[in-house]
Amino acid sequence: MNILLTNATQIFAGGEDYVLILARYLEMRGHNVCVSANPGHLLLKKCEETGIETVPIQYGDMGKVFAVGKLLREEIRKRSIAIIHSNANYDRTCAAIGAVFTKAKHVASIHSAHSIQHNITHWWRNKFGTTQFIADADAVKDVMMKEDGIPESRITVVPIGVENDPEEFVRNARAKTRSAWNVSPDTIVVGNVARLTAFKGHKYLLQTVAEVVKTLPNVLFPMIGDGELMDELQQQTKSLNIEKHVRFLGFQDNLNELYPAFDMYCHSSVELAAEAFPLAILRALATGLPVVCTKVGGIGLMVEDGVSGYLVKPEEPKALADALLKVIRDKSLVNSMGRASFELFKIKFHASAMAEKVEQVYLKALAA
Repeated sequence: MNILLTNATQIFAGGEDYVLILARYLEMRGHNVCVSANPGHLLLKKCEETGIETVPIQYGDMGKVFAVGKLLREEIRKRSIAIIHSNANYDRTCAAIGAVFTKAKHVASIHSAHSIQHNITHWWRNKFGTTQFIADADAVKDVMMKEDGIPESRITVVPIGVENDPEEFVRNARAKTRSAWNVSPDTIVVGNVARLTAFKGHKYLLQTVAEVVKTLPNVLFPMIGDGELMDELQQQTKSLNIEKHVRFLGFQDNLNELYPAFDMYCHSSVELAAEAFPLAILRALATGLPVVCTKVGGIGLMVEDGVSGYLVKPEEPKALADALLKVIRDKSLVNSMGRASFELFKIKFHASAMAEKVEQVYLKALAA
């Protein structure tokens, strides 16, 4: 079928990576896929590099949704699009408008566990302008049903999927990155990849670092991502006197080269109303890393507590530190949990399985 994936954001994070991965794997399944985003967006550049056709559209403010919807309708008709699949709040509305008076069905992915209905336009979009919804996790589905009144029959839970690199690439990337970071072989590297925004809980993660290095000083915490809290978090690092243990690396476009440098992964999100199914954790599973995280949103589905890592309550730095120390101190646990993470990834979270399930949602929409 002919499929148009849309994303109207200005950033490149998990949701945008999802679009790129899904586009590639849908093409592998024999579909014709094109991706629409703002002109100059990194998502379009990455699509072009992998041979995926792009549709640059200038997405704007809420006053322009009908104009943008008209542009999408033109693309739908020109390309005989069967499915237009939106991935962010703004293009969700535009895609619903664009599908009107065409044969295309609108499918919307929801990547955050909070209400998606805030005005009359959203109510129309959710009730009449969207044939099927895809939720990343049950936590997302529950919010959509309880707060937005969307029937269960129109929501399908499809966990996000990623892909893994060959073992030789991982080995070489580990050596290359740790050398670039000037990290000694005996240093334990605990990675974190997340936007520096409040619900990711970095302020608690820094308190966790302070607890860990009290007893095990030979630990490094690289934090990859940018955001509005960068200055505040850097100041907190100074206040806690942990500057030599934390490196703020900003946005990085080569995550597949960085994850292998980690010995384990830590994620500290704090609120269910924002976190859903972090792609960053899936990349840790695909790299075969033990994962120590807070249990919010859909994260509980991504970590087998005590088997592939540990889950702790949010906003409890001491508990997070104790869980990390338990793994750091036991090399056999690092190895066994890493293997368990990779097995869980292969069974549940590979991109090929995700694309197959999304395809089934498309077929359900077309049959509606």
